[in-house]
Amino acid sequence: MALTPREIDVLNIIVESYIQSASPVGSRFVAKRSSLNLSPASMRNIMADLTEKGYLAQPHTSAGRIPTDRAFRYYVDTLLQPDIPPEKLQESIREYLSQAGLELSGILEKTSKLISDQSSLVGMAVAPQSSEVRWKHIDFVRVSSGLVMAVLVFEGGMVQHKLLEVQERVGQEDLEKYRNVLNEQFRGMPLFEVKRKILSQMEVARSEFNKLYERALNLAREACGEEEQERQVYVDGTVKVWDRMDFKDLESMRELLEFLEHRSDLMDILDQLSRTQGLTVIFGSQITGRNLSEWSIISSPYGIHDRTLGVVGTIGPVHMDYSRLVPLVDYIAKMLNQILESRT
Repeated sequence: MALTPREIDVLNIIVESYIQSASPVGSRFVAKRSSLNLSPASMRNIMADLTEKGYLAQPHTSAGRIPTDRAFRYYVDTLLQPDIPPEKLQESIREYLSQAGLELSGILEKTSKLISDQSSLVGMAVAPQSSEVRWKHIDFVRVSSGLVMAVLVFEGGMVQHKLLEVQERVGQEDLEKYRNVLNEQFRGMPLFEVKRKILSQMEVARSEFNKLYERALNLAREACGEEEQERQVYVDGTVKVWDRMDFKDLESMRELLEFLEHRSDLMDILDQLSRTQGLTVIFGSQITGRNLSEWSIISSPYGIHDRTLGVVGTIGPVHMDYSRLVPLVDYIAKMLNQILESRT
């Protein structure tokens, strides 16, 4: 049902007040804050209409109203006026992430901590699906007569190290030939496609008696691994949320902790969010199988050249400060994009 201008004004006041206080909002307070110059009685009528439309709820113990998920959705999608992070904070974020190290795992771990520190809530960062990352280059280092170290580097800074056993005597010169052949063949290709191509090309190499290519493919197959690696999710700041909760919210906090502990449930949600376009806000009531109605998630995907790799975000109370946190998460995701794109 469409809202009237008066209802929009009243709803905006109630949502922003609830974000600040987490307490029911009364008609007298709304009348004082509003520019409509209406009496508390008139405000009660408007609030009653908003309640009937599903935007407000009335706790049994209070005469005031609290926003529902529908109200927060309307606020986030229509009324929110984001506070762009101050230039000093932007500079601090850029410097922090640029010093987070070379490997993507370290950058994402730092990112989850950064979001948590800046929001005083839970910070999250999801690593790319291992099969979706793209081959940048591989190097082989002879360790001993029967051992070779493979260093496989993917776009964006993911690095995979693996010790490989070799049957024949192989020198560093041979390894450099293998490296050059593989990098020429697979550079820029997703890992799942590399694995598929390795299997098909091995038959070709055998039939053509191309021993160099066959040996290179064998090393690449072992370096890539046969099994899909478990996708990593980095979570930081659970204690910060606990410190902000009242004793009356202990049950709600327990639900959140269980959700975060069962990484498969968390990963399912974050994986869905990583496929969205741009920043997203979802409310816990939208998560089936979990009683997370007191929580919401702000997330934004990151990637390379419009190709999504993962997602970063925060989980906090449904009354969190969206005007500050929405642009914060969005800015951090964009900084990740810049760092990863600079490494392609």
